[in-house]
Amino acid sequence: MSTLDRYFRYPVLWDYVFASIASAISYYLVLKHMLTLPTAERIYSTVSDLANTSLTLAGFVLTLLTVLISFKSSSKMINEDIKSTDTLFDVFFSVFHLKNAIKSLTLISLVGYILKLLMTDSLRQYLFFFSFFAVTIILFTLWRCIVILNQIVKLQQNNRHTDS
Repeated sequence: MSTLDRYFRYPVLWDYVFASIASAISYYLVLKHMLTLPTAERIYSTVSDLANTSLTLAGFVLTLLTVLISFKSSSKMINEDIKSTDTLFDVFFSVFHLKNAIKSLTLISLVGYILKLLMTDSLRQYLFFFSFFAVTIILFTLWRCIVILNQIVKLQQNNRHTDS
């Protein structure tokens, strides 16, 4: 089993594990004075930017999902890995990762906004560590969506070649 296969068995879990590690590393670097905390204004701005980015990417993934459902639900494909003829719609939903990507990105956005609203000045440094967490989640989620989109495009190309 390849590393990518292991990752895709529990992608959200791995995303959050790596994000926690990134946050822990940033905390350690601040403790060792290898990384300095930015100003409160910059921290709040960063959290807002990450929340906005997360919502924008969730919208992108939702749009991708909608387009695939709308235009490809009747498309048939045959692939050696699948061993049967399925609609692209069925194969797409057998890979539940895009749905989880939307949930994860929305969660990051909501948590970012809630922390920004409720965080006191004495605890604002934790927003800085949340930023590392959020960036890691956003990067892994975006990468996962691109990998899935790439696989869907490959299936579509295989479908065109088998129809010819």
